[in-house]
Amino acid sequence: MAGPTPAANSTGQGASRGGTGPSFTARKLANEEQIRIYAASLCGLIAVFVLFHWTRWLCARVERSMKSNGKSALGLPFVRASRLVRNILVRKVPGFNSAGHALLVSTYVAINLAITFTNLDKSSITNYASRFAVMGLGNLAFVVFLALKNTPLAILTAYSYERLNCLHRIAGYTVFLYIILHAALYTAYFNSTGRMVTMYAERKMIAAIVAGFALLTGVFASTVLRRIWYEAFYVVHICSFITLIVGIGFHQPDFGKGLIVTLFIASMWFSDRLLRAARLVIHSANNEATLHPLPNGGTKVVIKKMPLRAQAGKHCFVWIPAIRKFETHPFTIHRTNPVEFTVKAHNGFTRDLHKYASENPGVKVKASLDGPYGTFPDPMEFDKIVLIAGGGGATFTFGMAVNVLERMKDEAHKNITFIWAVKKHENLSWFKEQLELLKTHAHSPKVDIDLYVTQSPAALSQTTAHHGDVSGSGSSQSSLGGPSPPLSPTADDIEKGATLQFPAPTKHSVLSEKELERGIETRVEHHLASESDKEGGAVSTTTSHSEHPVKAGRPDLTAMIRNAVTTTPSNQRVLIAACGPDGLMHFVRDTTAKLILGDGPAVELHCEQFGW
Repeated sequence: MAGPTPAANSTGQGASRGGTGPSFTARKLANEEQIRIYAASLCGLIAVFVLFHWTRWLCARVERSMKSNGKSALGLPFVRASRLVRNILVRKVPGFNSAGHALLVSTYVAINLAITFTNLDKSSITNYASRFAVMGLGNLAFVVFLALKNTPLAILTAYSYERLNCLHRIAGYTVFLYIILHAALYTAYFNSTGRMVTMYAERKMIAAIVAGFALLTGVFASTVLRRIWYEAFYVVHICSFITLIVGIGFHQPDFGKGLIVTLFIASMWFSDRLLRAARLVIHSANNEATLHPLPNGGTKVVIKKMPLRAQAGKHCFVWIPAIRKFETHPFTIHRTNPVEFTVKAHNGFTRDLHKYASENPGVKVKASLDGPYGTFPDPMEFDKIVLIAGGGGATFTFGMAVNVLERMKDEAHKNITFIWAVKKHENLSWFKEQLELLKTHAHSPKVDIDLYVTQSPAALSQTTAHHGDVSGSGSSQSSLGGPSPPLSPTADDIEKGATLQFPAPTKHSVLSEKELERGIETRVEHHLASESDKEGGAVSTTTSHSEHPVKAGRPDLTAMIRNAVTTTPSNQRVLIAACGPDGLMHFVRDTTAKLILGDGPAVELHCEQFGW
């Protein structure tokens, strides 16, 4: 291996002493200039989203104000152009939820590559190593910014933290790659000059090694531990980040701009944590939660005090020390007076919560909330609202439906289509109060309810014959002849990123007329005593017997979404909001994208898909 050039020696020695040579000074100035350009590029990217969001908002306002005149709107060219772009960007692409997400990530990667390899002295590998370190630190600041629960982007762009989670993870992997390259190149350089043992005995290099292992641990937790044990991942993730920041701080050669950036990153994270902790303390005063067990592993959590700005469809981090003293978990609000959450038991906290509620039905425990968080379009700005849910995703869609009904005026000309598919018949009882409200509300004629149970016709007929006595034992089969899809993620999975599947509907998804004539269409009948026997004390929260038509199989979403959009006049607006397993969300996304047309009604798609 050829020895380093004089410039390389000067640079390397400057680096080992904290920087004194002319080559080091030139490199430092170049790095500072590049990181400023990088920061400006990210700000510009954010500005594009801000501008696009508020321009669309302004055009929508103008459209609504001119709708009574039968005119399209001011800014029609922009409206048509934006719809054409959205028609493409909303569609699902491999590896990403949409083409828009893929474009955003590609832009982010391109910015990093351009900034990394321009204005760079290529005469020494230490110059590459130094640039990688600077870019790693800059990306770390971006990672923390994207992770902020109280992010300003929720106001500026309507993207709250959970919608930025995919980019947060990709930026985290980018930091890991930069630091690996930084360490590898400097190790190779110091080894070639015979100074590796001496250099790695210094305190700042030991700090770098500690920071590197902390980063490696964090990446391992994100890629492996997160999928199998979320609560352990969360603890490891936080501890790794704190260790990483401390290690980077001690690795800085002097009180320069690198240390200032490190302190800024730490202060960003700490401020967000402090604000969240303050909310928990404030909301814990004289607050409690009432726990009700529900069939099939469900738990209803009713919070005594409502936080400010609480809105059905948003989510809060719930703290129940009787279950976990040092953990908060996110759940979606589906009712605000009082605040209610419906939680599906998986592992960890949700499993222990359901067990505790089953052993102590109706128990009141100390609780607090941090939130609310989340963003979604205001449903009152639309003429037709289509709500689609799979399993526990109904926590979001029920919240939106009730929200609209409570805010709707008598003269309002709005229509709501509510579609809900569940795996098991007994899951319908989780929201029987909300179903009853949709049926009996003064505006109920404006609501179309479609309920589906993905069991085989035989299983559903047997359920009807036994008057709603559903055991849920065994592996239920759908009308497609295969296993029924799992329930959608609860809001507890906002950060867990659970991998779920919901096969797209086919021509067999909707039962034939002959099957319906054989009694496949049934009625949901809730029996208090039956539920109590099944759940060992799990009781209903209402004594009324509500009935709603239920169909077996999966909904024909293509026809239902297309009908909702094509029957809407071109001067009106349609909101399609969905929450459920990945397969369902992808299908809704692609179907809706094809209906965003320049000469049709304004179509807005909202996918409440945790972790993007």
